[in-house]
Amino acid sequence: MKALAYIFAAAAITAAAALVPAGACIHPPKGFLAPIDSGAQRGLIFWDNGRQELVIQAGYRVNIHKLERAEVTNDGIVKGLRSFAWLVPLPALPDRYAELEPALFEDLHKFTAIEPRVPAEDENEGDERALGIQEESADGVEFHEAVKVGAYTIQPIKAKGELGGKELAAWLKDNDFGEVDDRILRFYLQHEYYWLAIKWAGEADLPADASAKPLQISFKTPRPVYPLKINDKRGEFDLELWLITREAVDITKSSRFGIKVAEQIDETLYQKNRQTSYVKLPESVRKLADPVEELKELRKGAVFCYRFVGKDLEADEGFDVGLLQEDLHFEFEKEVAPKPKDPVKPEEDKPAETPKD
Repeated sequence: MKALAYIFAAAAITAAAALVPAGACIHPPKGFLAPIDSGAQRGLIFWDNGRQELVIQAGYRVNIHKLERAEVTNDGIVKGLRSFAWLVPLPALPDRYAELEPALFEDLHKFTAIEPRVPAEDENEGDERALGIQEESADGVEFHEAVKVGAYTIQPIKAKGELGGKELAAWLKDNDFGEVDDRILRFYLQHEYYWLAIKWAGEADLPADASAKPLQISFKTPRPVYPLKINDKRGEFDLELWLITREAVDITKSSRFGIKVAEQIDETLYQKNRQTSYVKLPESVRKLADPVEELKELRKGAVFCYRFVGKDLEADEGFDVGLLQEDLHFEFEKEVAPKPKDPVKPEEDKPAETPKD
């Protein structure tokens, strides 16, 4: 039982050891020859009233064995590695971005600690089509206004139809985002997703295992979502994901995406603060939702705070995200929070907001 309890801790340790500014489909700068796969990911979702605040802090793994010895210093710094390019597909065009402090995930980790239901003797021991799509337009690629926030540069893109897919694939390849698998490209085109082409740049060479500030992305969506299928064939990884909402989640349905809560891994385990109140959430976490008008009802009282873990995703004997027919999303046991009266649609052609210094 104790070993299983540490599954959650292990996921956090792996994430802390391999976090960098990447969420999916990670690509190094031109001239960098070592393979890079997805690493451990951490995510946080606030969802209510058709509004989602998504925070992603994800990892990568550099195969340093493919590099010359002189290209990696004794303390693990990889020479020439100062930037990354990666893709985050979403069902709607975001309208706000922010760069955050990593401490919020450590605070969440402690707040939602996984413990045995019976203490040990040794005490030391969020066919529903995504809303927010623009009106019908000709096939092709549409580039929305690029956003600069902290060390991130974000180019939102909307592609439509076969022509749009070809133009998008060519643009991604020409701009150091590599080649996207045709199946993955078709999947997100069919679901009419937007693409966030994100680049992160540092001022010095980075270590093979590094961390960067999480990226917050705000958008409208009728249900909580997380970009998971984009990781297909990007290497084995773990995912630790928190979801905060007013509604009780159907954890049986969410488990089909390869993620589980404590009691689904071992019925003798439980998660602290699954049901809590908004004011009891860690301060670093509340800061995300405090200024968001659409989340005002969520801030008034009781909330659910779920902690999900996906282990060995894309491993040989693990969960194959390529088999998913839908990207990761959450369904609820019952309607606790009322649905928005008006359709959930993003404001078109409105520049995304960035935090003021």
